[in-house]
Amino acid sequence: MTIQGHTRADITEHGRNRILAALPQDILAALVERAGTVSLARGRILQEVGEPVREALFPHSGVIALVAPMRDGRTVETAAVGPEGYLGFWAVLGSDDRALCRAVVQVPGTATRLSIDSLLAISRTYPPLTDLLLRFSKVLLTQSIQAAACNDLHTLEARCARCLLHAHDRVDQDDGVQMSQARLALMLGVRRQSLSAVTKSFQARGVVRLEPGCIRVLDRSGLEAASCECYRVVREAYETILPAAG
Repeated sequence: MTIQGHTRADITEHGRNRILAALPQDILAALVERAGTVSLARGRILQEVGEPVREALFPHSGVIALVAPMRDGRTVETAAVGPEGYLGFWAVLGSDDRALCRAVVQVPGTATRLSIDSLLAISRTYPPLTDLLLRFSKVLLTQSIQAAACNDLHTLEARCARCLLHAHDRVDQDDGVQMSQARLALMLGVRRQSLSAVTKSFQARGVVRLEPGCIRVLDRSGLEAASCECYRVVREAYETILPAAG
C-alpha cells in the first residue's frame, strides 16, 4: 500500500525517528517526498565548527555526538542526538546558520536526510513541526547544562556510566553499544588508560562485557547504580519535553 507515492514501509522507516513519528501521515509523507535515507558511519564528521548547516538529519538509529574541539586536539562531548531528535538545529534557531560545535557519528546507524530549505518550507506549512524542532532544542540545552555540571562535579566512573546509559537507550539493546573504548575516552575528554581502568572494573563486576569495537551492557541496573543523577535528569527531560515515543 502507498501513501502519496511511498510505501508504508518507507513511511515506517522514517517514522523510527521520534520527531518524525509525531507528525501526521500526510505531513510525514510530504517530508519524505523531499528526503532520502543516509548511512551514518562510525567516526564520520557530519558538521564542523563554523560551517554553514545545509542539511537536517533525523536518526532512525545510532548516536551523533556534539563535541567541543580544543586547539590542542582534545575534545569533549557536550550533548548527543539519537532517534529522539535531529541534527541541523543551528539553521532552525536563527538567521546565522553556522554550526557552533562539531558533530561526529559515535554509534553507527541510519537517518532521514533533507535540505534545511525543505525542512523550513514544511515547517511553515505545518507550524507544529516548528514546535517539535524547538522542543528538541530545549532538550539539547538541558543536556549541555547537565554535562557541564557532570564533567566538573562527578567521578569518571559516574560519567562513563551516564554516557553508556544514554547510548544504550538509543540503540537496539541486544546489539550492545557499537563504540570503542578509545572513542568513548575521546567523547569524555579523558585519557584512554583512565577510561580503561573504569571499563575493566565494570566488566569485573559483571556490568558490561568488553568486545572489539563494542561495549555490551549485561547489568543495566548495575550501570544505573554507578551513574550519577545527571542520567535521570536528562532522561526525564526527554520524557516531559518531547512527544511520547511510539
